[in-house]
Amino acid sequence: MDALERELEKNLFGQHIAKEAVLDAIGGHLRNIAASDKPLVISLHGASGTGKNYIADYVARALRSKGGKSKFVHKYLGRIDFPLESRLEEYRSRLVHDITSAIAQCPQSLFIFDEVEKMPPGLFDSIVSLLDNHAYSRHHDYRQAIFIFLSNVGGPEIAKDLRQLMQSGTFRHLTSMHDFERTLEGFALNGMGAMFDSDLVKSQVVDHFIPLLPLEKRHVESCIRKEYYKQTGSEEIEESFLNYIFREAVTMDEHNTFANNGCKRVSKKVESCHNNRLRKNQTKPEINKEDL
Repeated sequence: MDALERELEKNLFGQHIAKEAVLDAIGGHLRNIAASDKPLVISLHGASGTGKNYIADYVARALRSKGGKSKFVHKYLGRIDFPLESRLEEYRSRLVHDITSAIAQCPQSLFIFDEVEKMPPGLFDSIVSLLDNHAYSRHHDYRQAIFIFLSNVGGPEIAKDLRQLMQSGTFRHLTSMHDFERTLEGFALNGMGAMFDSDLVKSQVVDHFIPLLPLEKRHVESCIRKEYYKQTGSEEIEESFLNYIFREAVTMDEHNTFANNGCKRVSKKVESCHNNRLRKNQTKPEINKEDL
C-alpha cells in the first residue's frame, strides 16, 4: 500500500478525497482479506480527465507486479465489450461466467469496468449476488476480490456542488466525501448506462461512491509538468511552453474555474509539441565558424 500511496501522491492532482478514500478502502480490504465478508466494490465518478483510470491503473500495479497486464486483472470497456443493448442477456451470462472463472483461478482477482455509462442498463443485475455479503459457494469464494466501476456520470453535478461549497467559504481541500455522497448515489441510480435503475445500487453492494473533483488551472499545470518530465527528464519547463500547452489542450467552464476536459488531452499535446521542438532543432542549418 505504500507504493500505491506514493504513486497517487506523485501523479494524481486535485483529488484529496479520492486519494484518501481509495487508500483506506483498498488498505482495509487487504488487511482484513482472510476474514472478508464481501468483495470490495468501489464506484468512481467524475468528469473525463480527472483521474479515474489513473487510480484504477495504480491499484492494479499495487496489487500485481504486471499491473493491468496481469492475467488476474480483468478490464472491461463499455463501448467495446458491451456495445449493444439487444445482446444484454448474452452479456449478463458472459459476465457471470467470466467472473466465476476468474475467481476459480484467483480469489483475489481485480475487475475494472470502464465507461459504465456506455454499458446497457441492467447489465450488472446478474452479478449482484456475487458482490453481496457472504458471496461464496461450495466451489467459489468471491469475498476477496475487488471490483472498480468508472463512470463519467455525475461530473457536472460534482462540479456544481464543489462550486457552491467554495462560494460559501469552504476551502477545496477541506471538502469531504460526505459533501458529495448523496449526489453520487442519486446519479448512479438515476443517471445512464449499466447502473441506471440498477439492483447493483438498490441492493447497497457498492461500498464506496467516490467523487473525482473537477480540476482547476493549477492542477492541469501540474499534469503538464509531469508529462513534460516524462518526455524530457527535466523539471524545468519554460513558462511560455507551459502556457502554450494549457491554451492548446484545455478549455475552461463558463465561470473560468474548472477545466472542462481536465488533463485528458495533456499527454499527447506535450508529446506533439516536444517532438515539434526536436524536429525543428534537428533541421536548423549548422553555422560555419569560418563565415563568422
